[in-house]
Amino acid sequence: MNIKKVNFCAFTTLLSIILSLYILITFLIDSAKIDYNSYDANNYFIKVVIFAILFIAVAVGFTLFKLYKNRYIEEQIKQRTEDIQNENQTLKIYSHIDPLTQCLNEKFFMKRFKEEFKRAIREKQNISLFIVNIDEFKSFNDIYGEDEGNECLKIIANILVNHCNRPTDLVSKFEGDEFYVLLPNTKDAKTVCNNCINSVRSLNIPHDNSIASNVLTISIGTATLMPTDQIEMKELIKKAKESLKKAKISGRNRVY
Repeated sequence: MNIKKVNFCAFTTLLSIILSLYILITFLIDSAKIDYNSYDANNYFIKVVIFAILFIAVAVGFTLFKLYKNRYIEEQIKQRTEDIQNENQTLKIYSHIDPLTQCLNEKFFMKRFKEEFKRAIREKQNISLFIVNIDEFKSFNDIYGEDEGNECLKIIANILVNHCNRPTDLVSKFEGDEFYVLLPNTKDAKTVCNNCINSVRSLNIPHDNSIASNVLTISIGTATLMPTDQIEMKELIKKAKESLKKAKISGRNRVY
């Protein structure tokens, strides 16, 4: 409780005591001047006592009211503070997320990528990156519409997250139909990639304007290396992009 509030309540109580004592002393002085056996003396005494009791009751009641009011205000402030903290935490989480696919956004992915890359150097572990493109995605949007295209992006994101679900795995939505996936310390990243490709293909989502297949497919370029202080993150990205390009040249719907 606030010190000022405690001081106020103490002051109110002390004031009521002082005034009560003043009334009592006044009564004693005045009563000494009159006959105790008289009706007026008794009547005067009763009036003074009643007045003192009423005054104390009002003072105590007012003090309790202030205490209750202050406590209520404190609880409201505490609740509002907690609500604001929760809202800020929610905003912080959503600032890391792509609103459409619920994957990590590019900015936060690159931040985490940098951290994992440094950790791989320290612990002398390999790190794998693969870049995913939806085959002929522009053509898909042209035929089926942007809404269907967005649904496909959500589906692809969900498949990638399901296959790359370790605490250290990172799945991110980049521009257009491009996804980046980081797999620290993974023995066989290509197996994970093939599982993703097979899962997408098995959905049998029609794509009548694709040169790769009559259903929706994806192409993946993958790269794995053992980071050192002499190897930068951009080297891993470069290798994954080169692999993706080769996968597309080779006919798409595959891992390279």
